[in-house]
Amino acid sequence: MLDVCAFGHITRESEEWYGHRREFIAGPPYFFSIALKRLGNSVMVITKLNPKDKYLLAELEKEGIPIVLKESSRTSSFHTIYGKSLDERIIKVISVADPFTLDDLVCCQAARYIYLGPLTIRDFDLEFLIEARKKAPLILDVQGFTRRVVGDKIEYVDWDWKHEGIKYVDIFKADSREARILTGLDNVVDALKKLLEWGVKEVLITSNKGVYLGVKGLKIFFAPFIVDKIQGRVGRGDTCTAAYTHARLRGMDYKEAIIFAAAATSLKLGYQGPLKNDEKDVMKYISERYRGIDPKIE
Repeated sequence: MLDVCAFGHITRESEEWYGHRREFIAGPPYFFSIALKRLGNSVMVITKLNPKDKYLLAELEKEGIPIVLKESSRTSSFHTIYGKSLDERIIKVISVADPFTLDDLVCCQAARYIYLGPLTIRDFDLEFLIEARKKAPLILDVQGFTRRVVGDKIEYVDWDWKHEGIKYVDIFKADSREARILTGLDNVVDALKKLLEWGVKEVLITSNKGVYLGVKGLKIFFAPFIVDKIQGRVGRGDTCTAAYTHARLRGMDYKEAIIFAAAATSLKLGYQGPLKNDEKDVMKYISERYRGIDPKIE
């Protein structure tokens, strides 16, 4: 049995950050699956793109990650302009791939988790979440459900079927901006509590300071990102989700898991591209930089 089946779009991207421009490959399942595999887990990616862009899958293939490619009329492509904060960004839409359907779900036969990484509100519908949850516990990175395509721009919106959809999610990931959009609450801890009230079992919220974890019926935890110089913002949340998933698959308790997720993400923030480190590297980094840190905050 696979550890994770990951659904989402692999993308052609470009970005501007402090006056510098670069082009790269991205998309939630790209960063998520490579991090998960390099940490020692089995993962399969189900994605959609135009056949002429199959080269975007080369790094996943090099890692030995099984891929189910469903042809799309277009490949998702975005241009991102960052502001002063890592969480401030303007996204220009170049093109968007076809949404996923129930026919795509049959590609995942058996897994310990199913991961969904939407980029826009149209990527998955409620029926997909319901049927996916029947197959395996569900991990959702909610970012796409707060993004509506309007012309060539992304408009940030509330997830209009959140109360129906969220109850099918086992591990829910958002960043601080998305959590604020969904709950209307500025304080991250308050937003996290609200999401738990809506029925999620485990909630991860990343910010420019670190990652928060809320578990239904337990305390709230926080672990900081510890990085000397940030070089690779893109993929932060996907890497964090992958590292947390790895920790839970390995049987780590919640305090260990949130420290592991923060440490792996910190390593990735030090360079561009997906996570390069394995579990041993992350554990070494924890022993060097996270000694004495108690993640429990409430």
